[in-house]
Amino acid sequence: MPARPSEARRVTVSRTAGALAALAGLLAALLVTALVTGVVALPSGGTPGTSDGGASSVEDAGTTGLPASTLDGSAEAAPAAPQDGEVTVELLDAVPAVARPGDSVALTARVTNGRDTALEGADVDLGVHWRPVSSRDDLAAWAEDDSTTVAAEQLSEPVDRIAPGKSTRVRLTLQVDILDLGSDAAWGPREMSLAVMADGTPLDVLHTFLLFAPDGATPDPVGVSVVAPVTGPPVDALDAEAYASDLAGLTADGGRLAALADAGTPSGASPGVSLAADPALVAAASASADTATAAWATRLTDGSAPDVAALPAFDPDLGALAHADLSAGETAAATGADAVLPGPWQTPEAWDITLAWPQGRPDVATMAAARAASVDHVLVSDGLSPRAGAAASARTAVATPSGKVSALVADEQLSDVVAGITTDADATPTETAQRLLADTALLAMQQGAAGDEGQAGVHVLAALPRGWTPDVAALHQVLEALDAADWSDVVPLAETIDTPATDTPRADLPDNDVDDAELAPSAVRALADAHRSVTSFATVAADPVELAGSVQRSLALPLAVAYRDDPEARDTAVSSAVARADDLRQGITVADRDTVTLISDSGDLPVLVRNDLDVDATVTVVLRPDDPRLKVETRPTVVIPAGQSSNVPVQVRAIGSGNVEIEVEVLAPSGASVAEPADFAVRVRAGWETVGTAVVAAAIGVLFVAGIWRTVRRGRSPRRTTGEVVGPVVEPPTPPAGIPTAATPGADTPPVPEPAAPAESPAPTAPTAPPENDRA
Repeated sequence: MPARPSEARRVTVSRTAGALAALAGLLAALLVTALVTGVVALPSGGTPGTSDGGASSVEDAGTTGLPASTLDGSAEAAPAAPQDGEVTVELLDAVPAVARPGDSVALTARVTNGRDTALEGADVDLGVHWRPVSSRDDLAAWAEDDSTTVAAEQLSEPVDRIAPGKSTRVRLTLQVDILDLGSDAAWGPREMSLAVMADGTPLDVLHTFLLFAPDGATPDPVGVSVVAPVTGPPVDALDAEAYASDLAGLTADGGRLAALADAGTPSGASPGVSLAADPALVAAASASADTATAAWATRLTDGSAPDVAALPAFDPDLGALAHADLSAGETAAATGADAVLPGPWQTPEAWDITLAWPQGRPDVATMAAARAASVDHVLVSDGLSPRAGAAASARTAVATPSGKVSALVADEQLSDVVAGITTDADATPTETAQRLLADTALLAMQQGAAGDEGQAGVHVLAALPRGWTPDVAALHQVLEALDAADWSDVVPLAETIDTPATDTPRADLPDNDVDDAELAPSAVRALADAHRSVTSFATVAADPVELAGSVQRSLALPLAVAYRDDPEARDTAVSSAVARADDLRQGITVADRDTVTLISDSGDLPVLVRNDLDVDATVTVVLRPDDPRLKVETRPTVVIPAGQSSNVPVQVRAIGSGNVEIEVEVLAPSGASVAEPADFAVRVRAGWETVGTAVVAAAIGVLFVAGIWRTVRRGRSPRRTTGEVVGPVVEPPTPPAGIPTAATPGADTPPVPEPAAPAESPAPTAPTAPPENDRA
C-alpha cells in the first residue's frame, strides 16, 4: 500500500477542506430548513435548538415535532432515553451508506443531554481513519471499544445549547476526497468516530464505520440468513387458563410473538427473517378462543411468513436429554411430541425443514442426542467457530459416537449485532447497519481471497436468542440495507442449508459439558420411564392418542427450554406429569378371587378384569402357574367395554394333583403389562372326576345286578305255581338194610318202579246260571 501523509498533516488539510465544504453545505441546509419550517436559525446562545453560522444543528425530531427523517424516507430511531448525568451521541443516518471516490457523505448525529444542567459550548467531532480494517477481530474490537479513543479528526460541528433531558441533531458532511481515497484505494470499511467534546474533553464517543467501495472492486456477495426461534412461555398443564392468557398477551399488537411474525413477513425491500417455530405453540394458538391469537397462528401457516422451519414440539432441552443417558429410542420419544399435539392441527407441509436448537454451546453428547431426535439439522448458536477468523459457510458436519450430524453454525459476531435490534437497543438502526455492512464486507473479501481454494459462495447464519423481541421497523431497515449492498444478500435459511459445507478448521466441542440450568438427570429419566410405560399402555385403545395424548403432552412439558428460567415450577411440572401417568395406568385392574378346586383333567378358570378407562380396552389375559402340574392352554384376547368388568375364561389342563399358585397378568397389544399382577390358588385334583364316575357307575351296576338277582330269586319261590293242578310228590321207598343202593359202589342198580298213575280228578261242572231276576 502506498505511503500516506502523517496524521497531523492529514488532519490539517482535511479540516481546511472540510470547513469550506461544510460551510457551503451548511448554508444550503439552513436555507432549506428556513423555507420548509418557516424558522430561521438563531446564533448560539439564543433560543435552544439553534446553531452558529456554519453549524448544522437542529433540535431533535423526538422533542420538537419536526419530521423524523428526511434521508431516504427511512424511519428515524426514537431518541434514546437520557442517561442520568451523561451526554450521549448516536448516528441516525449516513447517506450514502457506501461511499465512493468523489462522494459527499451526509451524516446525522443526535446528541442527548442526560445531565440536570444544560449542555453548552459542545462540539461533535468526526474522525475517520484512511486505512481499511483488515480483520473481523479488529473490526469487533473497534466497534465494542467503550473508551474515548477517536479516529483521525476530519471535521467538527458545534452543538446548540441542549436543555436537561433533551436532544439535538447535528448534521455533518464528509467529503471523501479529503481522505485521499481514490479509485485506486483499497476496498473495505474504515474506522469512524463521532465524539461530543466540551472544553477539549470527550463526553461520549461513538465508534462506527465508513464503507468505501471503489467502482469495479466489489467482491462476490456473501449470503446471509437470519433465523429467529418462535417459542413460547413454559406450559403449566394444570393451569390452561394462565397459559392462554400469556399467549394472548404475546400475540397481541406489541407482543413478542407478534413482533416475530412481523419480522418474518417481508416489508418493502426487506426480505424478513427466517423463523424456527415450535409446532406445539402454533397449535395452541390456532385453537385459541382469542381472535388475535388465532390470527397470529394463521400468519405463520398461510405463507405470510414465507420461510418457516419446525422445531421439535414443545422445544425440548436437548442438553438435559443428552446428559440423562437415555437410549436413542427414549430420546426420539421425548422429542417426538408433535405426534400428540391437541386438536386437528398438523405441521404444515411448507415447514419442510426440521431443526434441533440446543440452548447455549452444545457438547458432543448433545449433538448425538439431536441425531437421535431425527431432525434434519442442528443449529449451533455458540461454538464451532472457524479457526483464525477464516470465512466459512454455516453448514458443517460434526462427528458423534452414533454418527455424523449436519450442523448449521451461527456466526457469533453477526448474531450478536442483529440480536441488538430490540426496542431497548443501545444502537440505532444506522449504527447496526454500518456494523453489519462492514462485517459482511470483510467476509466477502476473505471469501474472494480464498476463491482459488474452492471457498467461494460463503453463506453465513445469524441466529437470534430465545425470547428475542425485535424492533420490527429497525430490523427491516437494517435488512434492507444489508440486502441492498453489492457484497451481501439476505437469503432464506434453505439456501444456506443447500450451500455445500466448507473444509475450514473449526473449534472443537467438548465431549460432555453439563449446564447447571438443565433438568436433573434423575427427573429426565423419570419422565422417560413414565412416557415409555404410558405409550405401551395406550395400545389397549383403538386410538392411543385419544387415550393418552394429554398425559404424553404433560410428560413433554417439563423438558422445555423455557423452564430453565423457573426450576421450581419445573420440578412441580415433573411431579404432576409422573403422577398423571401413574393414574392412567391404574385404569385396568384384576379382581381378587378365592381358591378354586379343579377336579377334572381340563376346564376354564374365569378371570374378572375391570376397565375404568373412558375407552374400550383390548387386553390379553395370561395365567402363569408356579407348578407344571397345571398347564395353561389359551391366552384369550378380549375387548372390555369402557367402565365395565368382564369374566375372561382361560382354558387349563391338569397333569397331576396338587396345590398350584397362579399369577394373573393382563397385557396390552404392545405386550406391556397393563394391570397390577394378581394371584390366586387352585387345588388340582386330577382324576377325581374319573374315579368318582367309576365309583358311581360301579355302585349303579351293583344295584342293577342285585335287583336282577332278587327278581330271579323271587321267581323260584315254592309258593309260586302255574295254572295247572300238580299231584302230590311220591317219595321212593327206603330199601332194606343190606341191600345196596345206586350210591353204593359195586352194587347193581335195581330197576326203579314206575310211579303209580295219578288219580283222576273229578270232571269240572258247568257254572250254575243265576236266577232270572239277577240278570236284570
